[in-house]
Amino acid sequence: MKKLFPLVLLCLITCSSTDAIAQAKQYLLFDHFTNTSCGPCASQNPYMEAVLAANFGRYHQISYHTWWPGSTDPFYTYNKKDNHKRTIYYGVSAVPDVFMSGSTELGSPTAVTQQLINNNAYTSAPVRIRVKETSSGLQRTAKITVYTVGTLPVSTSYKIFGCVNEKHKHYNTAPGSNGEKDFYNVMRKLLPDSLGQAFTPAPEGDSVTVTYTYTLDYAAWDTTQIYTLAFLVNYTSKKIINSGSSIDPEWELVPVDAGFKKAVPGNPTTYQYKVLNLGDQAGNFRFKMSTIIPNDWSADFVINGNHYSDSVDISIPGKAAWDLYVNITNGDVAAVGNHTLSMQSLDHPVFAPNALSAYVISGVNELVINNDGGWGDGSSLSAASFQNNYLRGLGYAGANAYDVIDLTSFKHAYAASCLGDVQNYYYNVGWSFPALTDDFVAILTSELNAGKRLFISGQDIGWDVYTGSGSGGHFTLATKAFYNNFLGAAFSADGGTANNQYIANPTDSVFGQIQNSSVVNVYGGSNFYPDEITPTGPGKEIFYYNAAKTRIGGVRAMSGAWKTVYLAASLEQVSDSMVRKNIIKQAHIWFAGIPSGIRPANEGTKNYLAQNYPNPASGTTTILLDNISKDMSLEIIDPLGRVVQTETVFEGSPFIMAPVSSLNPGIYFYRLVSDGRVLETKRMVVVR
Repeated sequence: MKKLFPLVLLCLITCSSTDAIAQAKQYLLFDHFTNTSCGPCASQNPYMEAVLAANFGRYHQISYHTWWPGSTDPFYTYNKKDNHKRTIYYGVSAVPDVFMSGSTELGSPTAVTQQLINNNAYTSAPVRIRVKETSSGLQRTAKITVYTVGTLPVSTSYKIFGCVNEKHKHYNTAPGSNGEKDFYNVMRKLLPDSLGQAFTPAPEGDSVTVTYTYTLDYAAWDTTQIYTLAFLVNYTSKKIINSGSSIDPEWELVPVDAGFKKAVPGNPTTYQYKVLNLGDQAGNFRFKMSTIIPNDWSADFVINGNHYSDSVDISIPGKAAWDLYVNITNGDVAAVGNHTLSMQSLDHPVFAPNALSAYVISGVNELVINNDGGWGDGSSLSAASFQNNYLRGLGYAGANAYDVIDLTSFKHAYAASCLGDVQNYYYNVGWSFPALTDDFVAILTSELNAGKRLFISGQDIGWDVYTGSGSGGHFTLATKAFYNNFLGAAFSADGGTANNQYIANPTDSVFGQIQNSSVVNVYGGSNFYPDEITPTGPGKEIFYYNAAKTRIGGVRAMSGAWKTVYLAASLEQVSDSMVRKNIIKQAHIWFAGIPSGIRPANEGTKNYLAQNYPNPASGTTTILLDNISKDMSLEIIDPLGRVVQTETVFEGSPFIMAPVSSLNPGIYFYRLVSDGRVLETKRMVVVR
């Protein structure tokens, strides 16, 4: 289990040049629920606040305070109605809790990471919201203008909200029992009220202006820290369309096209951005690009017709909209390449660079996916902290066309139809939450039904899927159905220290020969909860926690073309590094599969060669082997019967990785030869 604990209103429709003609920056809005007497809040909130502080000008945050565990929280008691309404609206039952852009629950504040902000910022919005404030005595007026710059889904559920936020509130003495003295972006008042105002967006190219006036409370607020934030929401789905505030920068870096693309061999992958200076005056900006790409790949960006590989300082006129292009040229190495482009104001360095990350995939057929949810105890650990266990295992298995991405980027890749070449997924959950979500299992269901394979490992996956939100879990009917039907498991119990061994089922044909290992606590404290599970449906037990085989810790399942392997203890909890590698290796081999009905040219009914995988192949293809009683040769033959490539197959080899990148696209045959005799021949296709 994880650890928890008087109004003036005016509307106008107008037109505006730069604000209305270009794509709009999508601000991430974090709705944060906390309490001054919540112990986990005190330990987890600082992680999020540190990340947000480093990204000033890139996000918006509203902190709501609940009436538990401390009912005397001064932020809650100051405005009970608004805090109560928003808590109920989001269905919050445990704090701390964080929602991103309304409809995505992150859970722990530690889920708010730099990577999360970079990846989710790579999108544009159909509206731009700008807020201007004026004051007269105790009265402050907020003029909120919503520019429609794209197409919004038709809905009668749109509402506009204004929010009076206090940017920073410091107490010399902690106001609650958890010791927190500093609070950020605290909601003081919702405008026009806690239910917002029904809103009809203007036609594309036009705008709607809403004006609210409120009274500054000098007694309770630090008025030097007060500002107005506004957001447009689909009130039914909770999806935030966009947000804006009176303290936003007046420049934007906006992506024009998809943030995840599939490389086309021989052609650079190009990304287009819009650079906007919304202010009246010229501004000086630094553009910088960093990349994570193989050595045989290259990258540059183009602005005003000039190419740059690193950074450049440029002056941009007021009310200007420029185009910027990034080009990534892939090489022969299979990888998921990443570039991060940033735009920083040299005139206003208080604002963080506006940074956007995008990806390109080339030649990858196996993908490690790191869950990017918050950690179980609210610490700064993440699933990515343990990704090397998967990467080392794939390397040990002989795979050479694999890479790793986070879950958010995986969803972007799927939405952009970039995963066609990927056949095997290795989902690294660790001890992160939520382990599974409805949208993610919908993707996995589609991919598995298409014949792909999934390896999944993590502590508390079953507990999380089976436990309701009131107890800290993330149960939904969809995730439980996926857990039962595709992982082939039912949750039995939240494990403890007795589950300290990992013992392979000796009768299992895939994992039965793996050596035993101890299972250890790698997360610190008392955070040791390897789930106990029961096979269900197509599930077969593959690992136990005890020699008596009464506590099951792993299953595998298959039906039709799909296959899954599920470890109820995290891979990193298996203490023996060779056992960890062999688990991944055996899963890799089983995923490739040995089809039934293979008939050799000679040698009676013995099987020698499986169908190569993937087929069609590009960089490298894997061929599973059997009955390799001596050193042999694998020959690749073109349609004219010429041997174009020969590989040595050593005695006892379970498989061979054959490079095919030097072969021209077309149909080929591969055959196993021993002492001049052809034992078996199969057909394969090479593509580029």
